[in-house]
Amino acid sequence: MNKSNAKNLTDAICRNLPRLDKRYYKKGDYPGLEFWIHPSGKKSWYFQYRSKNYKYPQRKSLGTYPVVGVVEALKKAKHLSQQIFDGIDPREQIKSDIMSMQLGEALKIYYQNDLTETNQHETNTIKSVKATFGPWVFRDTYDKKILELVSRVEDLQYKKLSSITPKMFKDLFQICGSKSPITANRLQEYLRKFWNDFVKEEDNPFILKKKFKHDEKIYLDFLDPTELKRVMKNAIVLDDGTGRFNMSHYFGHDRLSVVSCAMIAFLLTTGRRPDEVNKLRWDQYIPGEQPRISLDKTKSSKKNKKLTFRLGKEAVRILQIIQKDRLNNPNSKFYYSIDDDRNKYIFPSANSNFKQNKIPHVIGPRSTWQKLLKISGITRSMKVYATRHTFATNFWIKTKDLKALAEALGNTEAMAAKYAKLVSETSVKGIDKIEFFETETPKLIQVK
Repeated sequence: MNKSNAKNLTDAICRNLPRLDKRYYKKGDYPGLEFWIHPSGKKSWYFQYRSKNYKYPQRKSLGTYPVVGVVEALKKAKHLSQQIFDGIDPREQIKSDIMSMQLGEALKIYYQNDLTETNQHETNTIKSVKATFGPWVFRDTYDKKILELVSRVEDLQYKKLSSITPKMFKDLFQICGSKSPITANRLQEYLRKFWNDFVKEEDNPFILKKKFKHDEKIYLDFLDPTELKRVMKNAIVLDDGTGRFNMSHYFGHDRLSVVSCAMIAFLLTTGRRPDEVNKLRWDQYIPGEQPRISLDKTKSSKKNKKLTFRLGKEAVRILQIIQKDRLNNPNSKFYYSIDDDRNKYIFPSANSNFKQNKIPHVIGPRSTWQKLLKISGITRSMKVYATRHTFATNFWIKTKDLKALAEALGNTEAMAAKYAKLVSETSVKGIDKIEFFETETPKLIQVK
């Protein structure tokens, strides 16, 4: 933790303070006021104080920057200081203030301060939460069926948090489930998380026992070893003379995107999630005797803190092919000028209708994935996420090492087992162990 005695923070200074590997803070221009910069890039205001109710100094969050600017942070710090002088404990006051909020009011503050990318929430997660709360909590929808359903239960958005009961939510959950069981499950999980992250009080009214939740079909499709080889054969095709990508192959198959094909091959050889690989930068690739990638975050990194993953020889080979192509091919789809932001990314985005894409990296290779499956003779529809299931299943087939698989995926062994389809395999082995006949299987006699 790096301390500094610098004062007189301005918005310009706060805006330009860089993120480092470790969190650090700058002291504000009022006793106890602190401006923290986190490794994720998030910047927050805190007020440190002492209370007779606690042995050690306490910190109270004043909000994130730039939502809360320098002037407002200073006002908040002075107001808290006066409250403490008057004998009011900020923590107890916070609890009282939060519990007196209406759910809708609290959710809007939650959107602004907590449910943000700087707090390590994925963009898709943020969209999903808001898309779920919109119609079912705020009743912001033109869907007449949803409006008719929510009219049957109490309008929770105008209920104080202290007055919401499990029965109220269960009624909402049930009518939501009558329209979409999956959405009802998401509604419950998102509200449960909101309460735990924002309200932080016991007796969470949004917790449901498992027996009341709706069953969901888990997506478990994957490429078997033979299918995997066919897809990889079409994803990475090189020119025999140059060793670079053979563009005639990609143009000859309904204009396959060579960048997306390379990304799909990398997904299949690493087992990483699509939203981790699409934004992968060259400075995150660490070559050498133990080649690896270092990610900014993963879906599970908050819990297990694992951000670095070893690369196998085929994954390294794919990166080396890309490097050779981008450095030795004037028409490479992987190279952009040094002043172009896309130059930093391993899988850069292309120009769209002669205009540069706002996002500098590939978003998702769904279209290319479907084309690859088709030309590889795989007719069933598969999600791009099946690349992770494919890696896990084929890893298990070759090693039977669940611990090593969990390490490679960055998951628990229980989750790795689900990815690798161990349940179905174990059940088949169990069936085959049953002795249905006394000795050997009798020969079938043809009846004429």
